[in-house]
Formats: sequence, C-alpha cells, structure tokens
Amino acid sequence: MRLSRNTCSMVMQFKLWSHSCVADACKVFEKMPVKDVVAWNSILDAYASTDQMDDALKVFNSMPLKDLSSFNIMISGYSSIGKTLSARSIFDNMAEKDIVSWNSMISAYIQGEDMERACDLFREMPAKNIITWNTMVKGFLQNQLYGTEVHIYAIDNGLASSPHVTTALIDMYAKCGSIQQGLQVFYKSQVKDIYCWNALISGLALHGHGYAALNIFNKMRKNHTRPDDITFIGLLSACSHSGLVQEGSQLFYSMQKEFGISPKIEHYGCMVDLLSRARHLDCALQLIKTMPFKPGEAILGALLSACIVHQDLEVGERVVKLVSSRGNYLSDGELMMFSNLYASCGQWEEANKWREMMNDTGIVKTAGFSVVEVNGKFHKFLAG
Repeated sequence: MRLSRNTCSMVMQFKLWSHSCVADACKVFEKMPVKDVVAWNSILDAYASTDQMDDALKVFNSMPLKDLSSFNIMISGYSSIGKTLSARSIFDNMAEKDIVSWNSMISAYIQGEDMERACDLFREMPAKNIITWNTMVKGFLQNQLYGTEVHIYAIDNGLASSPHVTTALIDMYAKCGSIQQGLQVFYKSQVKDIYCWNALISGLALHGHGYAALNIFNKMRKNHTRPDDITFIGLLSACSHSGLVQEGSQLFYSMQKEFGISPKIEHYGCMVDLLSRARHLDCALQLIKTMPFKPGEAILGALLSACIVHQDLEVGERVVKLVSSRGNYLSDGELMMFSNLYASCGQWEEANKWREMMNDTGIVKTAGFSVVEVNGKFHKFLAG
C-alpha cells in the first residue's frame, strides 16, 4: 500500500516521538516520494533534539524550502550544545522572525551565561510574551541589576500582574537576597496562584524567616488556595532554618491527615534536617528508620553531619552502622564523615582506622574551589 504524502509525514513524526528511533525515521524519510516542509522539519528536529547538529546542518542546507520552524529548530539545537555563535548566525540570516525565534535566541545567550547580549536582544525584541519575561527573570537570578530592569519592563508593559511573572520575580528577588522586594511584588499582584504562594514561602525559608513563612501560609489558607507538596517543602524548610521544631512537626503530621498529601522523601529529609539542627538526633534517626523510603546518602549524611557538629558519638555510631549495613560501596564522602565523627569526639584511633581505609582504597580528598563573577566573567580558585 502506497502512503500519501501527509500520511508519511504523520508516520515519521510518530516515530520521532522517541528520539532513539532517529535511524528508523531517516529510513521512512528517504522512502517518501514527495517530502513536504513538515517532513523536513521532523527529520531536522530529530537530529537537533539529539545534539547531532552536524547532521542537522546538512539537512538544513539540503532543504528546498524552509519555514520559521526550520530556523527555530536550528537555533534551539545549537543552544542546547552551547554553540551560541552558530545559533546567532542562523538567527541573523532569518528574513522573518517570530516570537519563538527571539525567545530561543535569548534563551541561548542565557544558557551561555552571556547576560549582556541577552539583555541587548531583549531590548531589541519588538514584542514580548510571558515566556520571554520568565526566561529573562529566571536567567538573571544571580544578577539583580538586570533583573530589576526586567521588572521595570514588565510593569511598563502591564505584565507584572501575571501570576507567572509574579512567581518568577519573587523567586529572583529571594535568590538575589532581596526578599523585601519579593514581598512587595507579591502584595502588589492582584492574582495569586499556588505557584506565587509557594515562591514566597520558599523565599522566606531561604532567608530564615520561619514565622513569616507560617504567616503567609495562614493567609494562603484564608484565601482558599489549597497547598500542595511543594508548599510543605517550603514550610518545613522554613521551620528548619528557624528552629521551629513544634511547628514543623505539626505541619508534617497535618499533611496527610488534614490535606491528604502523602509525605515524600523530600519532606522526610526536611524533618530530619529540622530535628538534627535542633539536636534531637535520636528522634531524627527513629524517623529515618520508620519512613516508608530507603534512606539515601543525603539524608543519612545530614544526620551524620549533625552528630559530628554536636559530638554525639552514640547516635553517630548507629548511623555509621546503618550506612554500612546497606551493602553498598562506601563513598569517599561517607568514609571521610566516619573519620570526622570519631575525631570530633576525640576517638583518634578509630578516626585513623577510617582514614587508613580511605588510603587503602586510593581515595584522595579533593580540594574545594569557589567561583566568583567579576565584570561578567567567572573566575575559579582553590579554597585552602
């Protein structure tokens, strides 16, 4: 049976839903008697989506007819592999650009950490949509100067009231250390969805404002906005950073009972952190043993770190036993923490035993490093 041109395009697009079938899609493409622009774009996207940009370029150059989607696919493809100059070359050669083209190019600069060019292109952009604003705000989280400029643009263009933009702005200001400005954005917004509330609660948690986060949660409930699992991660984190053990415990146990939300491993992790910071190490260990999840290295490591800080050898040794009983290969981080636990409690012989085990397995402590941004450039240096 001979397939029509449109049918062939549909068959090939179906195969392209799984990027592991690029070779099969190529076979279908080659057998097509007539290839329309949809078919060409489908095979082009198959290569671009799997980072095969050399092959994508060959297809692009072979296309008898290109539409906007063809150029946008190439821009996104080059962006995903960090070839910003190649993406810009495609962008500049477009006779016509749509909003997807502009957004894709701005996103390419942001992914390449070229904030200055992203902002220049943002200013040149003739029309902006919600995706544009969100891309810019999220991209400049670490650069408040640019972020404030985007905020002003949003206000001038009447988009500041959008809950999507509100959420991105709150997140930006919180991570830039300006939670008060985040609060102003929140209260000025006329429409607040669950994401706005969650962004503010998480931002307050980040800055250790536990009581303020709980106050926002109470306002959220009065507003008849139903919390979700992300809400409780923010709340538990806020309680943890503020030492609110009783409040955090009540929230944790109210999740299932009052809101029908089953705690996930992240919620248990927050509770372990909360209890550990408050020196309730035995309670934290009991919670780990009774939770319906297999404890990972992160949760056990958090408790073990607290045992080191508080010099609690009794609970620490029980954690060591629990970690060792998993049957997995002990990581260099775990061996180092075991050694540090005994060293913090003055058990030097036991500490040396674990350190010798590290030496026997060829583990070398890796030097840490820090990264700073100076005049738009990133510099890395060793710590210590």
